[in-house]
Amino acid sequence: MNRFLFLIPLLFTTGVGYAYAEPLDQISTKILEFNDNTAIVQISWNQDESISQYEVGCVSCSPNISEATTQNSIILDELTSIGEKFIILLYVIAYDSENEIINAVQIFVELK
Repeated sequence: MNRFLFLIPLLFTTGVGYAYAEPLDQISTKILEFNDNTAIVQISWNQDESISQYEVGCVSCSPNISEATTQNSIILDELTSIGEKFIILLYVIAYDSENEIINAVQIFVELK
């Protein structure tokens, strides 16, 4: 019985006061400039302390663009759209300290 009473405070103190967020939970894009078929876009996402690096890129661009950052925001330029619909396909990949992928998100941005 004494062991049980000792474990109860330990269980309560280890789980209280910590909030865990999912990486790349809140992503926003802002078109900074667009003319003809190229654009400059700012991508921002929620800060997550468990992530050591992000890879951000453009799949629809020719050639494909890929950049790494430790920040929770990046500006990509010379982005090209898919066909005549003025849509670009971006991605953000979150890596942990052991260079393992934690989360990946695709983002479709319509250029207007």
